[in-house]
Amino acid sequence: MPNSNYNNFNSEDFLADADFLRYVKKANQQDVQFWESWLKDEPDNKAAFLQARLQLQIILSSKDRVISATQADALLDRINQSIDGLVHKRRLRIRRMIWSSGIAASLLLVLFGVWFFNSTVHINTTFGESKLVLLPDGSEVRMNANSSLSYPRAFKWTKNRMVLLTGEAFFKVKHFNQNPSAVKNGELFIAQSNKLKVEVLGTVFNLKSRPNVNEVTLIKGKVRVKAIASGEARILKPGEMARLGTDSRFMVNVTTTVPQTSWIGNKILMTQTRVGDIIAEFENLYGYKVILPDTTMADKKIDGTISTLNRESMLFVLKNILNVNERREGKTIYLERR
Repeated sequence: MPNSNYNNFNSEDFLADADFLRYVKKANQQDVQFWESWLKDEPDNKAAFLQARLQLQIILSSKDRVISATQADALLDRINQSIDGLVHKRRLRIRRMIWSSGIAASLLLVLFGVWFFNSTVHINTTFGESKLVLLPDGSEVRMNANSSLSYPRAFKWTKNRMVLLTGEAFFKVKHFNQNPSAVKNGELFIAQSNKLKVEVLGTVFNLKSRPNVNEVTLIKGKVRVKAIASGEARILKPGEMARLGTDSRFMVNVTTTVPQTSWIGNKILMTQTRVGDIIAEFENLYGYKVILPDTTMADKKIDGTISTLNRESMLFVLKNILNVNERREGKTIYLERR
């Protein structure tokens, strides 16, 4: 069936049309009548039809065909136009590819930026594990067991260097500030737990945030520690420890700092230390629940050193100090009188 859109065809369209090809190749009477009738209407693309018919006749001719100079020029122009059209289309395709690639690259860059500036790095230690973490600014954090540390992935580009801690960690903060009276963006370092906020410029301190104790011990430099619930703030000097009470108020004591940081050497230094505090530390480090046969045992105070290098050695010392045996049920340890 003849195509009703022939008036819109160009030469390439005619050469791809089955009815047109049959007309030129076979010259059937019905086809000839149709095309002659179509040409009498003088369609706007008549030149394209004639050009396509001439090209196909030349291709199908087994003999050299003599064409006029006008026809040859017209054919050459048509060929050049076709080539120019292909080149133009190719250029447009390349431009689209480059434009699309540019858009895709820009989009990826934007998405990466959003992810980078809104994502957080999380570092955890398991029970009985400690870990040394080097922050992007060069500061060092020694994490105790059963602790977690998090900080923005864009740590070096944030207004303040800030980390969040659960558990216990020993901080050596790199000092950037040169003028204490004018703190610039990125110079202030903030270590925050769920109850304490410690602000420093460059110093060494220990932050402990456990269910049973929240305290900051300053070894070197100067820190400002703030109770998040009450808003109370204190400035600590080297050798001072600020412990948060149950009323969200600080108790500041002078200390040798050694007991508070002895965990780095895998031990607990005890000076009139409550058994209940030692057991709490064991539970924090190893994830067990310890049940005493007599609650008054928790108030017993002892001196000495306990190794925290592994669970069994720590438990062995506790059993001998208290003169008890142990019985385990899953993650619960029952200490029973001998």
